[in-house]
Amino acid sequence: GLSGCINGQTYRLGRADFAWSAEIRTPPQEEGQWLLFADEQAPLCWIRLSDQLRPDTLAMLAELEKLGMEFELLSGDQQGSVEAIARELGIQHFTASATPEKKLERLRELQQQGKQVVMVGDGVNDVPVLAGAQVSIAMGDATDLAKTSADTLLLSSRLIRIPEAIRKARMTRLVITQNLAISLGYNLMALPAAAMGLIPPWLAALGMTT
Repeated sequence: GLSGCINGQTYRLGRADFAWSAEIRTPPQEEGQWLLFADEQAPLCWIRLSDQLRPDTLAMLAELEKLGMEFELLSGDQQGSVEAIARELGIQHFTASATPEKKLERLRELQQQGKQVVMVGDGVNDVPVLAGAQVSIAMGDATDLAKTSADTLLLSSRLIRIPEAIRKARMTRLVITQNLAISLGYNLMALPAAAMGLIPPWLAALGMTT
């Protein structure tokens, strides 16, 4: 949250437990991110913020599903807002009101289950999980801390680039594996043949360059 002093009066704006810790305040149930504004005497009002999904979010999730990947939503927003977004995107597994520590705890749980986690984030609260994931991707408009904590920086703001990058990474791994297999097979055949004089050494060396 955010706090400030105006004319000797302290004001707080943020999560309910930050703005007014004297008692538990339940945010309104309407969709959106609700912030509580309070002074030192009492809560003053609720302020609702709403986020817009990136236009290619659904397309990205569909492509990730084709790649055989599962996805999960970890958000610091309140339950109602996160639940609505998850429902709109068809995401079954989600966590709301997640602190950085809670996000990292969930990441560790997935890793202990043997899962390879790709984390995508853009905020300061995502820094611990970006640093802890096997592969982390920061958006191009992410905070500086998120960018420095991630393995990869997505220069474009289009989410569809993420499955495209995963496809290219898989293709690159396949090519590397094929090259190593071909090289090993050639060495197993050509080197013994050259050693036994079946082929001249220069021909075996020439084959290594092709």
